[in-house]
Amino acid sequence: MKKIFNPKTLAPPVGHFDRAVRIGDWLFISGTSALTGVTGPMNERRLVKGIEAQAHATLDNIEKVLKDAGARPDQVYEIRLIIRKAEYFLIVDRILKQRWPKKGFIAHGYEGVLLHPEMELEIEANAYLGKSAGAKRSAAARRPAKRKSKR
Repeated sequence: MKKIFNPKTLAPPVGHFDRAVRIGDWLFISGTSALTGVTGPMNERRLVKGIEAQAHATLDNIEKVLKDAGARPDQVYEIRLIIRKAEYFLIVDRILKQRWPKKGFIAHGYEGVLLHPEMELEIEANAYLGKSAGAKRSAAARRPAKRKSKR
């Protein structure tokens, strides 16, 4: 079953899409930026200035989507960074390390032209919300299987 998330704490999407979609235990978060938290017609939205401020605003917005979906940043297993300038990667990487100190996700990085003239980056994320690989098994799962008697 598919469940849609468009948190009220964020602006409505600028296009014909949703902020996130959950299918089973998987959460797929649309491209998110500092623009995501600003309301009004896209061409009139003003963004915070600078890559550091936009990286923090973008992660704040992703965390709002995660919270709305009942998820946490440590459940993110994949991110895609689209940045205006390649030299921004080290800055965004440092901020990711501060904000989400545990590794455990894969990342893709791209330099590209972004949708709004003030946008410095956009991040997409995917999260797995099911049982963690290290979760304790239930008592029933730990019990040895009953052997069939040979007769």
